[in-house]
Amino acid sequence: MNVHEYQAKELMASFGVPVPKGGLAETPEQAVEIAQQLGSEICVVKAQIHAGGRGKGGGVKVCKSLDEVKAAAEAILGMHLVTHQTGPEGKLVQKVWVEEGTDIARELYAAVVLDRGAERLAVMASPSGGMDIEKVAEQTPELIFSTRLEPGQPIWDFQCRQLLFGCGLDAAQVRQGTAMIQALVKMAMAKDATLVEINPLAVTGEGKLIALDGKINFDDSALRRNPDIAALK
Repeated sequence: MNVHEYQAKELMASFGVPVPKGGLAETPEQAVEIAQQLGSEICVVKAQIHAGGRGKGGGVKVCKSLDEVKAAAEAILGMHLVTHQTGPEGKLVQKVWVEEGTDIARELYAAVVLDRGAERLAVMASPSGGMDIEKVAEQTPELIFSTRLEPGQPIWDFQCRQLLFGCGLDAAQVRQGTAMIQALVKMAMAKDATLVEINPLAVTGEGKLIALDGKINFDDSALRRNPDIAALK
């Protein structure tokens, strides 16, 4: 089972992962109201569909005024958003997520994924965030760092450091990243997730790490023991 970005971010935040403040809107008027409440000079309006590549298809718009927020919501809501993951028919956008803008200095990638062949969780990180990770793996595989976890065991500090130093982070950022990755692993184990992905994982101008996007897939066969997750469908 997949969930939308806003649901993934709410779940990540409940495990202590920093995410931008935002709100869900189903009308342009609601989008404007949320932007007013955020009080941010820049807001981002993002289509909520089960597919990646939304920005390239016109489903993510950066707005610098309330008028732009309204126009963006009007353009996105009701559209059939076509991305490389939807097929030519696209997916109908019924909701948008409106969040505060982030001062982005760098974009990284982080994920926890179930390695079915090895029967254990794998954790990955890359300095090439904001891109299709498949392209990175194909063209520059040396920029993807990974480690596999022992069944039932958490990810240890030294494993996180090995992943994050490869991403060119300083000591303070590595400490932040270690806490984030450990939270993602804890969530994946607690909720039977087969994929927990942050792309991009942003480094802000102030040197803080924050999840700008979130994608989570869950094991369908485990939903009966996670009724809170099943309710998100």
